[in-house]
Amino acid sequence: MFRSVFAAAPARALLLRNASAYSTAATTAIKPNIKMLAEIRKTIEGISMMKAKEALIQTNNDLEKALEWVREDEAKAGIKKAEKLKDRQALEGLVGVVVGNVGEHGNRGAIVELNCETDFVSRNDLFKGLVSQIASTALLVVDGSAAASGEKKGLVQDVSVEELLQAPLLPDPSAAAGSSTEEFDTVQGSITKMIGKLGENISLRRCAVVHIPENQRGLVLTGGATHGGDKHPYAGKMGALSVLTLVSKQGGSKKVVPSENITKLSRQLTRHLIASPSVTIHQEDCKIPLEISNGGHAPPEEVDAWLDERVLMRQPFVFGGGKVEQVIAKIAKEEGLRIKVVDAIRWERGEGMVKAETVDFAEEVRRQMEK
Repeated sequence: MFRSVFAAAPARALLLRNASAYSTAATTAIKPNIKMLAEIRKTIEGISMMKAKEALIQTNNDLEKALEWVREDEAKAGIKKAEKLKDRQALEGLVGVVVGNVGEHGNRGAIVELNCETDFVSRNDLFKGLVSQIASTALLVVDGSAAASGEKKGLVQDVSVEELLQAPLLPDPSAAAGSSTEEFDTVQGSITKMIGKLGENISLRRCAVVHIPENQRGLVLTGGATHGGDKHPYAGKMGALSVLTLVSKQGGSKKVVPSENITKLSRQLTRHLIASPSVTIHQEDCKIPLEISNGGHAPPEEVDAWLDERVLMRQPFVFGGGKVEQVIAKIAKEEGLRIKVVDAIRWERGEGMVKAETVDFAEEVRRQMEK
């Protein structure tokens, strides 16, 4: 009996080898369509040639099924990689800033910070594109009204990262219209896929948007700028938003159309913020409060807080010479407007984050040996 079993084993092994060879031959007999190969790599940015070929082979050169296969494969790879890397610190990254077009009531802006583990990945074009896409999504999907109901003053409002992660990711504002036909995924899903592609932990740290209340007086003009992103228009190591209100001196109801001089002021003010070492300000006006100017009894910490909020207004300004408040006053007079800086914010990637202490392996072994 045992002899017959062992005698049959080689035959079974030969049969399995032949079946495997037949399966491999059948698979390799499918040649990837060159045009479809190019279309896949154009549609799904960052996909390797080998992965695109595999997708076409697995789907028998069906383009739609191949694209679906790639997306599912990326999602699986990203989830697996994200789970593996979730405990690793992400202290590098970029700040993304996007500003919308000026409409009837002005325009809004959004600022986000997306972190990764190394500066090398932060300089990757795929990562930069994802940062600007998330900022664009925040601008168009999140209005900031929920955050505005809190205690924070000003028009720049912090918004929920969890809410933004569940939003559908919108196209990169720097990309040409219609350049990508890839299906929309959520922000979280896109980050997970990017983890699979780049092999580092990636996390969305914070987000803020400009919220314009319904009863806001005058036209709101938001300026945005970034720096340190290898000339990327919407992402850099630093980012800033500045918010001005423009009210006509002929009457608050008169429609205001910002001139080139005003838009230039907005751009320069935001660039000035980038170069400044601080600040978030909420400026009602440029005058010192009555109780402080009259030598009143305001507590020292209250005076210091007021001065800290307005430190930007006392700094030299690169546009037009003089201090910020002087330049604004001059342009306001020329344009027949009342111009106020109602809010400003500046972020730098990784600021406030502390690198975890690494364990000295040799020292840990020595301690264990002593025990």
